[in-house]
Formats: sequence, structure tokens, C-alpha cells
Amino acid sequence: MSTQDRINEVLDNYIKTVRNDLQALWKRWPLDLTKKEMHEVIGALLARQVSLSTHLAMSPAAWNGHLGSLILRSMTDAHITLAWILKVDPLDRSIKFIEYGLGQAKLQLEHVKKQIEAEGGVVKDNPTVKAFEGWINEQRLADLTEVDVGAWSGLDTRKMAEEAGCIDLYHYAYAPFSASVHNTWHHIAVYNLQFCPNPLHRYHRIPIDRVISPDLDFVYRAARYVEKSFKLFTEKIGIGLEGKSAYQNFCEAMDALVDAVDTSETGDHNTK
Repeated sequence: MSTQDRINEVLDNYIKTVRNDLQALWKRWPLDLTKKEMHEVIGALLARQVSLSTHLAMSPAAWNGHLGSLILRSMTDAHITLAWILKVDPLDRSIKFIEYGLGQAKLQLEHVKKQIEAEGGVVKDNPTVKAFEGWINEQRLADLTEVDVGAWSGLDTRKMAEEAGCIDLYHYAYAPFSASVHNTWHHIAVYNLQFCPNPLHRYHRIPIDRVISPDLDFVYRAARYVEKSFKLFTEKIGIGLEGKSAYQNFCEAMDALVDAVDTSETGDHNTK
């Protein structure tokens, strides 16, 4: 079996086991229907972490600073949100999270309606409008849904991270990956410029869509962020996994693979 085939096998196993871990945590969490919003929001955030991690693992073309950093930034944001919700009164904070999201959906719907009208269409007959309104109304009547254009928590992400004990994650992951999301100079200058080969041009830089080799470190980081969110859930809710987690198995399998490749390349085989 080639090294690439071994890597694919490790990744396939990770994807399968991390999804199983998510379901195991969910099934072990006793459902309290008086707090269904809390269950839904926390469950959705954990599932979001798993989805981003597994889809990154399935997409080698995204294992780079162009796309991988976008996914990791989203995962750090999700973790900070989860940590802040779980810090104090998770039911109340979950309800606020939902209400803000519904308000944003209502605002988006109004923009869709205006666009349809501008194009000469009939809003009440539009299937997109009907589906969107139905989704909002099944949770809360659109007419009763308030639109809040501020932050859903009333705080910026840095303040949320401070209150939730995630300031290190904010400084060393969220903030650096934000450069990729916002296309700031210290990101695009590194990834999308190169020096002009003409020495008479004062070493100015020219645009380039640089080909970057896939880096498995992005997959590792994503798996670590899932593990971080799972551990937070266990700490705050008191529900954990039995045995090794998908992340632990992934790390052990990758270490074993690296050792096997190193041994193969050096020719240091055990002949016993």
C-alpha cells in the first residue's frame, strides 16, 4: 500500500469515528424538553465542528493557507461561541443565539423580496420566499421576529473569548486566521504576491495564484479543534466518551505512519 493510500485510510477512519463520537455524546445527553433550545444550539455547534473538520479532511485541495485557514477561522469562532454559551446560563444564551439568527434570516428574506420586486416578479408566488418564510414561521412567526444588526451576544468576539476563558485561542488562532477571511495585507502579500524577476523594477511585487502543496497540518488542527469542543462539552455538561476519541486515534495512526515511512526510507527494517 502506498503512503497516500495509507493516509487516505487514516483519514477515512477519522471521518467515520469522529461522526460516531458526535452521535455518542448526543445519545448520552439526557434530553430536557424544557431546555430544547439549549440542546439544539449546543448540538448544532458540535455538529458544525465535525462537519467542517470532516469536509476539510475529504478535500486535499483545501489543505493550505488559502482555504484551510478559512475553515479553521470558522472553527475557532464556533468554539468561542460554544464556550461563551456554556459559561453562564446556557439556556438563555442559546435562546438569544437562535433569536438573533432568525432575525438575520428575516432581514435576508426582505432583501430577497425587494430583489424579486425589482426584477418584476411576484413575491407571494415565489417558492424561495415561501420556503424561507415557512422555515422562520415554524420556529417563530416572522412578524414577531426582531432584527438585530449588532452582535448576537452584545459583545465582540474578543470579549466573548475573554469571558469564556478562550483568549489564547483568540490570540493564536482566531485573530491570525481572520487575516485570510478579511484579505488583509499581511495575508495576501504572502500568498498572492511574488517579486518581479526584473532587477530594474526596484523589486516590486506582482500578483500570482501560487500552487501550494497540501499540508496535513490543517487537517490535524481541525481535528484538534473538534476535540477541544468535545472536551468543553464534557467539562460543562458532564457527558464524555468511552475509550479513545477520534482525535487520539487519528494522532496515533499518523505517528505510526510517519514512523513507518521513515523506516522505509532509511532501510532500517526489522528482519526478525
